[in-house]
Amino acid sequence: MAEAVLGKSSPENILRPAADALFALLDGRSVLFSETKQTIYELDQVGAFIWCRLVEDASLDGICQELGKLGIDERTARQFTHQAMNAWLDRGLLNLVWRMSTHCALSATLGRRRISIRGANRDLLKELACLFCAQDHGADDDIVIEVMAFGNQVYFRGDDARVQRCGVDALAPTIKAYLTDRIIRSDHCAFALHAASLTKGDMGLLLCGEPGAGKSTLTLELMDAGFQYAGDDVALIGADGMISGIPFALTLKAGSWGLLSRLYGDWKDVTHCRSDGAQVRYLPIPDAHNGCLSASWIIFLNRVASGSVELTALDQLDSMKRLIESAFAVDGRMSQAGFFALRRIVAGARSFQLTYCESAEARGLLMDLCNGKA
Repeated sequence: MAEAVLGKSSPENILRPAADALFALLDGRSVLFSETKQTIYELDQVGAFIWCRLVEDASLDGICQELGKLGIDERTARQFTHQAMNAWLDRGLLNLVWRMSTHCALSATLGRRRISIRGANRDLLKELACLFCAQDHGADDDIVIEVMAFGNQVYFRGDDARVQRCGVDALAPTIKAYLTDRIIRSDHCAFALHAASLTKGDMGLLLCGEPGAGKSTLTLELMDAGFQYAGDDVALIGADGMISGIPFALTLKAGSWGLLSRLYGDWKDVTHCRSDGAQVRYLPIPDAHNGCLSASWIIFLNRVASGSVELTALDQLDSMKRLIESAFAVDGRMSQAGFFALRRIVAGARSFQLTYCESAEARGLLMDLCNGKA
């Protein structure tokens, strides 16, 4: 898949020097001055050549070919060009003029938000389609992202027009992180929790825990046992105490791939790389819950290397303290409204710490709890 995304730059995507970037010679040395950042950047000979050709509207492919005529092999020429382009984009010295086809896009729903992603080619969209449980073709988009590729890098921008980049194998996790941040910041929630959310009938369950606690693996187990998926990473909490998951496709790290294969034997092994280095796979859930839910159970995961599975009941104060530790808000502070929302959640739910080693054993004990047997 990655090779399909890579390759030469599209003629529809054009690089332009920023309006406030000025090229000059000082004692025969090439420099760029950024009016916005009030900074001077020195260029080497190749960098100066690339910049001057960009000013003359040369294409990147053309520049690489011209560097070849100067005795630089094609691979090195492309490497120089990519490095210069990335550095100048990061410093605001270069702009990308985006010309996206309106026919190359995907739309999806995440909770109450409609997402539209426009790609320079369909291979890019294939890399991103795995993130979403449900695609649609509604008229109004809340968040719009444009994505293009050049060489081994992918560039994207949202409504704020800020250009970001990542490697091709990191595209899906990077876009997911970007969208999660946008949704949290734009949604009218009191705060958010690091928690997976599921439903069973009209009852909701929150799985809370730090990365590596097994939220996603246990979510996969509980889905197989009849729970409906609502989100595996972040839960948005409204001022009324209602919970909304962000129903991206279920994200599974290497430790859960064996279970994934047992439950979905024909699953395609497409692997993506997160910014923390973790290798992940995505499992879209067709019947994901897209509305609000109220918590009947709050489970704090305590994964251990060995030992038997155990549920320990927590009082409301202990549960509140733990939830506040895992909560985050746009401004970095929990408001009074957020505190009262949290109190409503804790007052209406039973809270437990789940100590476990094997996810299958944890699943059995949680099912007994939810069925009134524990």
